[in-house]
Amino acid sequence: MIKDIPENMLDELSRLITTHTGLYFPEKKWNTLTKGIKSVINDLDTDIHQLFQNLQSSPSKEIVNAITTRLTIGETYFLRDKNFFQILQDHILRGIIKHPKRKSKKIIFWSAGCATGEEPYSIAILVDQMMHVLKDWEITIIGSDINPLALHKAKNGIYSNWSLRGTPEKIIKKYFTQTSRNLFQIAPHIQQMVHFSQMNLMDDNYLASLKFYEAMDIILCRNVLMYFNDQGRNIALKKLSKLLIENGWLITGPAESGFVNLPEFTSVRFPNALYHRKGKPRKIIENANPIRTERYAHLRRPLLPMHEGRRLTDRTYPRRNPENKVSRLPEKPNYDMYQEALNDYQQGAYAQSAKKLLKIVSQGQNNNNSFLMKTESMVLLAKSYANIGELEQAKNWCEKAIESEKLNPEIYYLLSTIFQSAENIDDAINSLKQSIYLDHEFIMAHFTLGMLLFQKRKPVESKKSMKNALSLLELTDTDEILPYSEGMTVGRLVETIKSMKIN
Repeated sequence: MIKDIPENMLDELSRLITTHTGLYFPEKKWNTLTKGIKSVINDLDTDIHQLFQNLQSSPSKEIVNAITTRLTIGETYFLRDKNFFQILQDHILRGIIKHPKRKSKKIIFWSAGCATGEEPYSIAILVDQMMHVLKDWEITIIGSDINPLALHKAKNGIYSNWSLRGTPEKIIKKYFTQTSRNLFQIAPHIQQMVHFSQMNLMDDNYLASLKFYEAMDIILCRNVLMYFNDQGRNIALKKLSKLLIENGWLITGPAESGFVNLPEFTSVRFPNALYHRKGKPRKIIENANPIRTERYAHLRRPLLPMHEGRRLTDRTYPRRNPENKVSRLPEKPNYDMYQEALNDYQQGAYAQSAKKLLKIVSQGQNNNNSFLMKTESMVLLAKSYANIGELEQAKNWCEKAIESEKLNPEIYYLLSTIFQSAENIDDAINSLKQSIYLDHEFIMAHFTLGMLLFQKRKPVESKKSMKNALSLLELTDTDEILPYSEGMTVGRLVETIKSMKIN
């Protein structure tokens, strides 16, 4: 039994939910299922037995909506995985512009599983940034999700600072209006570029729900396939393939690439990414050097110990050129130096990496894409300096990265590790508090703060931080790996905290 719901009932509930929604909850995810079911019961003002009976027959749309609202994770943020947006700009869109797949200048995006809308709006922002080469193209951007509550938020276009944690300040200032202390309204012209629909890929009439029947050029289905079992994934992939234009692109999450094994798709490898093109294999992309810039790529483990070097309606918008000038693509940006610096860093050649990175940020070699690349370059430079003991330089570049992305809790966490290396515990504690202020669910920040407070002989405050960490850990599956934890699982950290017996 798992918290009042018998295991045999959980097993049957899991099967019924898969039947009606396509969502799959194996035994290792029953903690998440239990929490979600209890929320559904509360939302519907019913009990577990009545819900069970409804699912055994033909559940109402209200019940299905309540289940999908509580059992899908709507957590995302703008410009998530900048590595993808770099590839999208420099290679996928560049290829479409140079070698159009249609008779007309048209590009259709579909964000399948868009949650609260940050992903399709991020595409709209990128398109707006590229308007010098896309102004005479017709752009359509569609967002769909199974979760009605998430879609309601997406249509409103109002976001908290948490959704902007990976967004550079100059993008926030250009495309958002702050309406209160922590809320931001997306610019109307960006909001109007995206159409939203509620849709379940498992439904037989999914196209009617989508309200769009033209083939897509680019389908993003990131972190959606992981919700399905093998049968559900194959069904979804076949539908996605049918909706793609020949030579169109399917973008999945990093952990989902292995699920795409239909013969209709050809896997195309970019540095640090693998995407899928509909069609037969063709010549490997030359000089494809996009870099992995999602913050989790190089902040996955804590900076310490320093020598390890790892850590931390159909709506279209034709764009015309009133002067009838030919829009030309700029010369392809050169990221070779950054890629070399990243490789140096991963191999432990920190001084060499820092030298190349300093040249990039000082000479502005990423000016063409500074809104994507600026902060990432500074973060990696800070880490490189830290790993050769140049802690003051590391601190300075980390603080400059914070100036660029003031709402990013991960950079404050990195800054705290630098302060710890300099044995500046007070500033390390302050940085962790700022990180937690921006992300109340940052488990490792709570844990590290508890450790430092214990070191400062503040047992009451330390115990409070540890309890916060434990409360968050209890809501997470025990076998999940925690970011910034040196590969530690949730269960292992729970054991560690309990064994400390901090009073």
